[in-house]
Amino acid sequence: MSTTLTDRYIAVTLHRVPGKQRPEIERELRAAIADDVDARVELGEAPSAAEYAAVKELGNPSLLATRYSGRSGALIGPQVYPSYIGTLRTLCWLVLPILAVVLITAARASGANAWASIFPPLGSVLTVAMYIVVVVTVLFAAVDRAGATATAARGADAWTPELLPEPAAPQPTSVGETIAKAVVGAAIIAALFVQRSVSAVHDGSGAAVPILTPALWHFWLPYFIALIVLAVAHVVVKLWLGRQTRMTAIVDVVIMYAGAIPLAVLFWQARLVNPALANTPSTLGAPASWISWLAVLIIALVTSGRLVLLWQLLTKGTDR
Repeated sequence: MSTTLTDRYIAVTLHRVPGKQRPEIERELRAAIADDVDARVELGEAPSAAEYAAVKELGNPSLLATRYSGRSGALIGPQVYPSYIGTLRTLCWLVLPILAVVLITAARASGANAWASIFPPLGSVLTVAMYIVVVVTVLFAAVDRAGATATAARGADAWTPELLPEPAAPQPTSVGETIAKAVVGAAIIAALFVQRSVSAVHDGSGAAVPILTPALWHFWLPYFIALIVLAVAHVVVKLWLGRQTRMTAIVDVVIMYAGAIPLAVLFWQARLVNPALANTPSTLGAPASWISWLAVLIIALVTSGRLVLLWQLLTKGTDR
């Protein structure tokens, strides 16, 4: 199906307005452009020239969308809203489950019962979720305002229909999601180093007891750090390619299993969390404990969900 100048103009305009307003705005725009084209054709203009003039007279579609949507009253505009939601989803899925496991493990290690080991940490997880929402919202609001200001500064006079983008498939991985994953990767690596000197548990001399078993630094923790760096680099490569290929999908699966399987085994064997955190050796030192079950279950759920999403995106020919 061929795409007319009108279709391209309307597509750009609708991309910047809320979804509920799009059908009505599309009908209004198509009717206005068609009436203008008909009037110009009756005056002797060629149909293509009439369409070009009608679209040009409407002006910059970004500014037109701002008037339609009342965008100044929106904290996050429709232009960046999909990336905003994608970033929030990525951060929450990556940060909150890991935080929950760490906090529940630390509470259990301090001798708390099952009730006190689960519900207070969940409150802390909700607090962190709130901070994530606030920080991400502020950042994207600033980006959105900067984009709107730049667009307004350029003005409508400099705009011509030649500036309309050609129709293209949606980018599989957004810049926002790539930045979010890079930030999360850096935060996890930083946390691995910080936990060596910052801990809620201290030994007899007052020194902080690391959350993770110190012996893991001989191989496993450098291994996971390298894997995180590789995963972030792979996300950047997918953004650069602009699409998911069979090879990038295979790399996705390899990286995912390369991290999930050793992590699950370490949890199951009670080798990940430092036994020195516990008041009694049996609290964390026993393999296949309830903490190990919980951690392995979360790892399995996240891994399975990512595999299902990968399959769906590949069958549709796109990727996140």
